Amino acid sequence: SSDLPPATITVFRTPTGRANGLGLDPQGRLIASEGDNRRVTRTAADGTVMTVADRWQGKRFNSPNDNITRRDGTIYFTDPPYGLPPGQARELDFQGVFRVDPAGTLHLESSVFNRPNGVALSPDETTLYIDDTADAMVRKFPVQSDGSLGPPTIFVPSTGGGGDGIAVDDAGNVYVATDSGVKVYRPNGASWGTIVVPEVPSNCTFGGADRKTLYITAKTSLYRVALQIPGLP
Repeated sequence: SSDLPPATITVFRTPTGRANGLGLDPQGRLIASEGDNRRVTRTAADGTVMTVADRWQGKRFNSPNDNITRRDGTIYFTDPPYGLPPGQARELDFQGVFRVDPAGTLHLESSVFNRPNGVALSPDETTLYIDDTADAMVRKFPVQSDGSLGPPTIFVPSTGGGGDGIAVDDAGNVYVATDSGVKVYRPNGASWGTIVVPEVPSNCTFGGADRKTLYITAKTSLYRVALQIPGLP
């Protein structure tokens, strides 16, 4: 059918600065974590790309990896060194989790991660989930009313290997792209099952008119699977 991928796929932006994680703000504008450019950007409706953040205390980020935006416009993003361009040196001696508040001020929220990667909010936006690729675990943070994060606890002590992009459905179930597929965890952290993917998945998000399609990016392909519960884009 012509209304299904790949017929509906078109180029939105090129070059991308080797963007990795992508998100949408409340106005539907693209928030991109650009590894090569070592920054987080917002693409305006007319296509203009604006830098949201590119430095912490004067030092360039490692290579922003993933992001999620709260309904009030607060942006959370992770900064591991995975996308650091060849020949460029790290300037920060940690891999952080950062927050950009609605006024545009940057805050460091956590530096405890080995390799912070995927990030997602619970449906009520009171919990922020972040996985650690190197340590193969998922942490969760309580989100305060002003957007700042409280002390983290362990949500998933072991993914069995890896941890990349994260998605959350409307029931609060958490989907984590891991070395062995997209693993699904209930809101209490209990394992629900695994969505097997032909390749190692890198990211996942919900889409479609009813938001019941989980789109999964992998090493060379884009996959989709129909689910019963709608999820957050």
